Amino acid sequence: MEQVYDFISRLFEANDWPPRWFCGTWSEFHGWLYVLSDVAIWLAYFVIPAIIIFFIQKRRNIPFLPVFWLFGAFIILCGSTHLIDAVMFWWPGYRLSALLRLLTALVSLATAFALIRDLPKLVEEQPNDLLREYELEKQLKKYEGEIEELRKQLALKNNE
Repeated sequence: MEQVYDFISRLFEANDWPPRWFCGTWSEFHGWLYVLSDVAIWLAYFVIPAIIIFFIQKRRNIPFLPVFWLFGAFIILCGSTHLIDAVMFWWPGYRLSALLRLLTALVSLATAFALIRDLPKLVEEQPNDLLREYELEKQLKKYEGEIEELRKQLALKNNE
């Protein structure tokens, strides 16, 4: 238990290790290739959940919504491990990296279990049902717009 307390209390300390640039014999090209690749991966891993969130907000009644949120958390945490790997070239935050990796592992397992749990329901889901629901939502929005227009016309007539 003492090691756990020590780990947590020193989570942001990095004086136990040198920055990655000074571990081994990194050439400038190899180091920057590593850093820039990790930063690019991190950026993609943060854009993808943003797109998922945008999609979730635009669609109503999405089936299996918790799985979407788990995917988002999983992707963000995966990206965070790449970001910390890039940062470690200057700041060797191996404790924070280990914690991020533990969180990534836990959320990854939760996502996998959720997919295993929901797979039979996903297989049963009929694409036509989703398409029909989408078409009904489009019609509903069209009718709501028409109703609103009729209300405006009625209000104008009442004000005359």
